[in-house]
Amino acid sequence: MNPIAGLPEPLLLGLHAFGELAKEPDKCLTTKHLADIIGTSEPYLSKILQRLCRCGLIKSVRGPGGGYKLNCVPSETPLYPIFEVLGGPFKASGCKLEGCRGKKCFIGEMMDELSRAFFRYLASRSVAEFASYYANGTEVSIEISVVTPSLGQRHPNFGNVSQKKI
Repeated sequence: MNPIAGLPEPLLLGLHAFGELAKEPDKCLTTKHLADIIGTSEPYLSKILQRLCRCGLIKSVRGPGGGYKLNCVPSETPLYPIFEVLGGPFKASGCKLEGCRGKKCFIGEMMDELSRAFFRYLASRSVAEFASYYANGTEVSIEISVVTPSLGQRHPNFGNVSQKKI
């Protein structure tokens, strides 16, 4: 899947649930509570949370006051594995047009490089940073520099392109 093209719903729901759990890592939250906050059904969210449990990122706590809670060290856990568990495996996949198959395609190579930049960003960010973004509405900025491959330098017109914050 190419993450630049759009993220699947289970990944988005799982990230929101994970974000809620990461805000208060020692607190248990029920599936119902998480589903109400996110605006989805309990059974659907439960299946997504089970994926996070199976890989050990969160754990299920039984009994009164039970639910789900974080099972990782937020400052030591990168975001990339969470994306992989919920929506992966991710891979750069080039251009999907029939006429481009087997050929070099600028659009496909550009999308692949954007995907790789996104993966590097996820690998460089921790759950603790994600929790801060999620809880406080901290602005997220992914900077991508444009390099002219033949010259090995930044594109001279890059400064004229408006940069949007994601």
